[in-house]
Amino acid sequence: MKFLNLGCGGTRPQGDEWVNLDDLWSQLTPGTPARQNLDAETNYVNHELGYGPLPFRPDTFDGVIASHVFEHFDAQLGVYIMRLCHAVLKPGGVLLVSVPDASYFRKVYPDDRNENWPTLFGVSDPKNPIPTFFEAALWFEQHKMIFTEDALWAYLIRAGFEIPAQVDAAVMGPLSGLLNRREFSLVMAGIKSDSK
Repeated sequence: MKFLNLGCGGTRPQGDEWVNLDDLWSQLTPGTPARQNLDAETNYVNHELGYGPLPFRPDTFDGVIASHVFEHFDAQLGVYIMRLCHAVLKPGGVLLVSVPDASYFRKVYPDDRNENWPTLFGVSDPKNPIPTFFEAALWFEQHKMIFTEDALWAYLIRAGFEIPAQVDAAVMGPLSGLLNRREFSLVMAGIKSDSK
């Protein structure tokens, strides 16, 4: 099986089954240990999302994971990137998306204080000067969208995916193993239909 880790950031599994894609060369200074480590990784591909097609042939991957990626793009660009994922997935392939869940933030908002962050959000940063994680994470300055279950569903449908009742465990296992920020994440999978 072959998997794409879209917008991988610092979570870059090694092995022939993984391709890690991001634009980290613009973020990491040449010559630093972090950049040297990245340059040594044979399964890393540097690519800025949203600027042309993904650098892969159609029907290449069994699964794509995008963990906390799509909130960084406006709706039109986000759907465009999902369509690019659709193109590089094999028929029956899975796109697993994780984004901050606005519904969860609403539910815990009355208790959202620095001292409660470890319990509510899995974050050990109680000295952070930002008083709520609602401000620090959901309204993070680099985020361009806020998601609920209905909004994420609409993105996936618009991009050509079907929402399955169940996903093949052989694909979901490796993909879900990369999910982070689980406490406050909305996770949804879309499948590329065998007929598309």
